[in-house]
Amino acid sequence: MFSELIFFCNELENFIYKNQIQEFSDENDDAYYAEQFLGMIHKESLKIPQSEKLKYPKVPWDKMDSFWAKDLTRAYEYIDKKMLYSICAYEIPKIKKELKPN
Repeated sequence: MFSELIFFCNELENFIYKNQIQEFSDENDDAYYAEQFLGMIHKESLKIPQSEKLKYPKVPWDKMDSFWAKDLTRAYEYIDKKMLYSICAYEIPKIKKELKPN
Protein backbone atom coordinates (compact mmCIF):
# COMPACT_ATOMS: atom_id res chain seq x y z
CA MET A 1 0.00 0.00 0.00
CA PHE A 2 2.82 2.40 0.84
CA SER A 3 5.30 1.01 -1.68
CA GLU A 4 4.59 3.55 -4.43
CA LEU A 5 4.65 6.44 -1.98
CA ILE A 6 7.99 5.30 -0.56
CA PHE A 7 9.30 4.72 -4.09
CA PHE A 8 8.61 8.34 -5.09
CA CYS A 9 10.06 9.61 -1.80
CA ASN A 10 13.23 7.65 -2.57
CA GLU A 11 13.35 8.96 -6.12
CA LEU A 12 13.01 12.56 -4.96
CA GLU A 13 15.61 12.11 -2.26
CA ASN A 14 18.00 10.51 -4.77
CA PHE A 15 17.39 13.30 -7.26
CA ILE A 16 18.30 15.95 -4.67
CA TYR A 17 21.41 14.20 -3.36
CA LYS A 18 22.80 12.74 -6.58
CA ASN A 19 22.64 16.15 -8.23
CA GLN A 20 24.03 17.79 -5.09
CA ILE A 21 21.28 20.37 -5.14
CA GLN A 22 21.68 22.95 -2.39
CA GLU A 23 18.87 25.23 -3.55
CA PHE A 24 16.54 25.70 -6.50
CA SER A 25 17.15 28.53 -8.94
CA ASP A 26 15.64 29.85 -12.15
CA GLU A 27 18.74 28.80 -14.08
CA ASN A 28 17.75 25.13 -14.46
CA ASP A 29 14.78 22.79 -14.33
CA ASP A 30 15.57 21.16 -10.99
CA ALA A 31 12.63 22.84 -9.23
CA TYR A 32 10.29 21.64 -11.97
CA TYR A 33 11.40 18.02 -11.55
CA ALA A 34 11.20 18.23 -7.77
CA GLU A 35 7.69 19.63 -8.05
CA GLN A 36 6.74 16.73 -10.32
CA PHE A 37 8.03 14.22 -7.75
CA LEU A 38 6.01 15.97 -5.04
CA GLY A 39 2.98 15.71 -7.30
CA MET A 40 3.47 11.95 -7.54
CA ILE A 41 3.88 11.71 -3.75
CA HIS A 42 0.69 13.74 -3.39
CA LYS A 43 -1.26 11.39 -5.70
CA GLU A 44 -0.03 8.31 -3.86
CA SER A 45 -0.90 9.87 -0.51
CA LEU A 46 -4.49 10.39 -1.64
CA LYS A 47 -4.79 6.66 -2.41
CA ILE A 48 -4.05 5.63 1.17
CA PRO A 49 -7.15 5.08 3.32
CA GLN A 50 -7.60 7.25 6.38
CA SER A 51 -7.58 4.14 8.58
CA GLU A 52 -4.00 3.41 7.47
CA LYS A 53 -2.91 7.02 7.84
CA LEU A 54 -3.98 6.96 11.48
CA LYS A 55 -1.29 4.35 12.14
CA TYR A 56 1.39 6.93 11.25
CA PRO A 57 0.50 10.10 13.21
CA LYS A 58 3.92 11.74 12.71
CA VAL A 59 3.52 11.79 8.92
CA PRO A 60 2.11 15.14 7.73
CA TRP A 61 -0.74 13.57 5.75
CA ASP A 62 -2.71 16.80 5.59
CA LYS A 63 0.22 18.56 3.90
CA MET A 64 0.79 15.71 1.45
CA ASP A 65 -2.91 15.42 0.67
CA SER A 66 -3.12 19.13 -0.10
CA PHE A 67 0.14 19.11 -2.11
CA TRP A 68 1.74 21.35 0.51
CA ALA A 69 -0.56 24.12 -0.78
CA LYS A 70 -0.27 26.32 2.30
CA ASP A 71 3.54 26.06 2.24
CA LEU A 72 4.30 26.25 -1.46
CA THR A 73 1.71 28.31 -3.26
CA ARG A 74 2.14 32.00 -3.33
CA ALA A 75 0.40 34.75 -5.33
CA TYR A 76 -0.35 33.94 -8.96
CA GLU A 77 0.53 30.26 -8.52
CA TYR A 78 4.18 31.11 -7.95
CA ILE A 79 6.03 28.31 -6.16
CA ASP A 80 8.28 29.32 -3.30
CA LYS A 81 11.54 27.61 -4.30
CA LYS A 82 13.11 27.87 -0.85
CA MET A 83 10.12 26.14 0.70
CA LEU A 84 10.11 23.56 -2.11
CA TYR A 85 13.73 22.76 -1.37
CA SER A 86 13.03 22.54 2.37
CA ILE A 87 10.21 20.06 1.79
CA CYS A 88 12.28 17.96 -0.61
CA ALA A 89 15.51 17.94 1.37
CA TYR A 90 14.17 17.80 4.93
CA GLU A 91 10.52 16.74 5.13
CA ILE A 92 10.57 13.91 2.60
CA PRO A 93 13.42 12.01 4.34
CA LYS A 94 11.53 12.32 7.66
CA ILE A 95 8.35 11.01 6.05
CA LYS A 96 10.24 8.11 4.52
CA LYS A 97 11.78 7.26 7.89
CA GLU A 98 8.35 7.25 9.58
CA LEU A 99 6.91 4.93 6.94
CA LYS A 100 9.70 2.37 7.14
CA PRO A 101 8.42 -1.02 8.32
CA ASN A 102 9.35 -1.87 11.90
